[in-house]
Amino acid sequence: MSKMKLKMSFLAEPSDANYRGNVHGGKVMKWIDEVGYALSVQYSGKYCVTKFVDDIEFLEPVHIGDLVILKAKIIKVGNTSLRIHVNVSSESLVEKIKKQNCACDIVFVAVDDAGNKSQI
Repeated sequence: MSKMKLKMSFLAEPSDANYRGNVHGGKVMKWIDEVGYALSVQYSGKYCVTKFVDDIEFLEPVHIGDLVILKAKIIKVGNTSLRIHVNVSSESLVEKIKKQNCACDIVFVAVDDAGNKSQI
């Protein structure tokens, strides 16, 4: 059976900051797309494209220097698509404070070389 979960972690860097000194929300969305893409391709063995992002909610900011943890889990497999739930959390390594930052569902569609939907 193919892998149904994927976890990525890394440090939030100064280049990720917005004008307030926190990680830019668009950067968090990019990370969500990347972990979802990696899991969808790992599971399907095919190139996948983002089709839909559902109800993304930002709960707490990610601070520069925090350890960012993205956990992706496949929650539904269709004929050509995958629905993946992504949870974003962070931890201040010095203060040992953990936060839930963001969560959403994202749908990926497998495509062939011509860009047409492809069976998973």
